[in-house]
Amino acid sequence: MILAQQVRRPLVGVALSIAAGLYIQRCVDGAPLFLLSMAAFFLAVACWTVLRRRTALLIYIACGVLAATHSAIEEMPSFSRAALPVFEVSSHEQELTGTVEDEPAVSGADGTVSFLFRVATVHRGDEQLPSDAVLKVYLKDSAAPVRFGEQWRLRGRYTGYERPRGGADGFLSVSGPGACKIKEAGRSLASLCYEIRRRAAALLRLGVEAFPEQTQLLHAMLLGYRQAIPPELYQIFTRTGTLHIFAISGQHVVILGAIFIAGLKIFGIARPRWGLLLLPVLFLYIFTTGLQPSALRALAMAAVFFVAPLAGRRPDAVSSIALATILLLTFQPANIGDPGFLLSFVVVCGLIIVNGWAVRQVNGLRLAGWEEPLRRLSGPHPAALLLRNTGLLMLTSLAAWLFSAPITAWFFNTLSPVALIGNLAVIPLTFMVMLAGCLAVLSGALYFPSAAVLFNQANLLLIDLLIWIVRRLAALPGACCAVRAPSALAAGLWYAGLILFFTGPVRWRKGALLLVLMSILLWSTERLELSRDIKIIREGNSALAMRLPENRWVLVTDGNPFNTMRTTRLLQKEGINRLSALVVSDARADAGAIRQFHELFRPQQTLTDGGKEEFSAGKGSVRVSLSR
Repeated sequence: MILAQQVRRPLVGVALSIAAGLYIQRCVDGAPLFLLSMAAFFLAVACWTVLRRRTALLIYIACGVLAATHSAIEEMPSFSRAALPVFEVSSHEQELTGTVEDEPAVSGADGTVSFLFRVATVHRGDEQLPSDAVLKVYLKDSAAPVRFGEQWRLRGRYTGYERPRGGADGFLSVSGPGACKIKEAGRSLASLCYEIRRRAAALLRLGVEAFPEQTQLLHAMLLGYRQAIPPELYQIFTRTGTLHIFAISGQHVVILGAIFIAGLKIFGIARPRWGLLLLPVLFLYIFTTGLQPSALRALAMAAVFFVAPLAGRRPDAVSSIALATILLLTFQPANIGDPGFLLSFVVVCGLIIVNGWAVRQVNGLRLAGWEEPLRRLSGPHPAALLLRNTGLLMLTSLAAWLFSAPITAWFFNTLSPVALIGNLAVIPLTFMVMLAGCLAVLSGALYFPSAAVLFNQANLLLIDLLIWIVRRLAALPGACCAVRAPSALAAGLWYAGLILFFTGPVRWRKGALLLVLMSILLWSTERLELSRDIKIIREGNSALAMRLPENRWVLVTDGNPFNTMRTTRLLQKEGINRLSALVVSDARADAGAIRQFHELFRPQQTLTDGGKEEFSAGKGSVRVSLSR
């Protein structure tokens, strides 16, 4: 049985046990000493039963408990970590000294510079307290450019996260006068990589300087400058479920590796040695673009595939994913709650599972009269090649959507059915954009600027086409809908049904479909609320949403653009897709914020400052009167 074959791989069992241990620790928050004692107990029992050869399950349990222990130790409070949370409550602004931890990114909307900042000291008058926190800094109106490795003194408003997010414990909002550089950066490998990244960005602008929007998208797709994406376009890609094209992932590694391997073939380097030269290049590229979890997963898989022949072993996709999971969770246990990490690994596992299922179905297909068509379909004819690639792309889009839907709903409270058809056009276009971009950078680096300009012009047309397609997809009815996050039980039933359907024997498929249907039913019933009383939810003093009888929602907002995103997330968590009325309580409301509410929630009517309107709300009516 295929499912049993996957579980019997030792690396798969260890990876699953580590992930389970970290997730349980995240939910129950166990004591490190107790968890360490449990791990010692299971290891002792495993050693006692080693002669009976029944130690696999005990070892897996011990690995999971040890992973939970590691996570608990990492989250233990310390004085250096407690300084900032204390000052968050006791003072309005915090003054910090530390070092820039990554390459700063500039937002294309308002020029805000964002970067990771490792805090060394927290200032409180003449007192200096040590700290070891990592913050996400948003610096506006900076008087000087910010570079990796520089030491800065920052004064701004600190806000802590409930759990670490993106490698940061919180964020710090700073304006220009509150930032002062105190020491220049020294020379290092990281600074060299980031300098190469900036030069590559300059090469991608050759000949297309007059088109900043397209250039920003190109930088985001190839170099990881996601903050440069215009907010309006970012919203459109999010709504259509195509935001994944901006994540540095396996597609980038494949294209860069193919170009590099072509060069190795030209110089006649033997295939077993390709990995020794290719892996350092891939590591530098992934390090330069921000060490995203999807990129690290692709690098780990590439390392297994290229190093395995040197050790006389066959590359194995499943074991390579398991090894990548073990490495990333060992060095960063908080990744178990990171949506980028989960989406990357779950979707890739889903693609491998569904692809293996499809291959088995095709190989086992024995229908009278179909032998010759199937033989032609597997041939080298261009039409057969086009049909195979189209079928593979459709299957990939379906598998990615099926395995990513619960995670997307859990973290972002949205589902994008339009992604099923959108990826059929977006993925091939993305491949061509990245290939042309890599060739442009390579041409510019080899002092052929005219060739780089040519490739950039080609990318300009491709990105224009990509934007046009995504805009049309976002305009389709039902392109994106807000949903409540599924429970852990509903998500577990969903994935159990998918895995059993695609990897289990044929006799299990009815049961697998039943699990999926139970998951959908449970998820749907979780949205039902027995009470039909008026419900009120608010976002500070900026917005208030009321649920009226017959499940009609009214949003009252002052149109503050800084709270628009949080208000939108608040409504999406309630599964709200349509507003009965939008009430704007401030004449100075931001037009962009109100437009965004209109596009996302399509209110039946809008009431503005100074107006008097009445609308029906089921049993009765609600009168709203606003005045200056």
